[in-house]
Amino acid sequence: MSKTIQEVFPELVWNDELEAKAARDRRAVELQEQGYICVYENLFTVAGYRVFLLKASRPEPIEKLEASRKGRAIPRPRRSRPPQAFEER
Repeated sequence: MSKTIQEVFPELVWNDELEAKAARDRRAVELQEQGYICVYENLFTVAGYRVFLLKASRPEPIEKLEASRKGRAIPRPRRSRPPQAFEER
């Protein structure tokens, strides 16, 4: 299982939208240099302030992905039952 990192950069803490975004982007570069894949999200608080979210996770090794695919059972199609006969009276 890969480790996921989530960090928030609130506009209020950084006193400016551009400063918060720049801090998030600097942190993303650091994590990408360490091999993480980063995803950005822009959120809003109830008060209308922006919160910039950074999610970073390490990709799983190809060998691990292939092993998990091999171990998975292939689902078999279900057989359909013939309709039941009803007796009319």
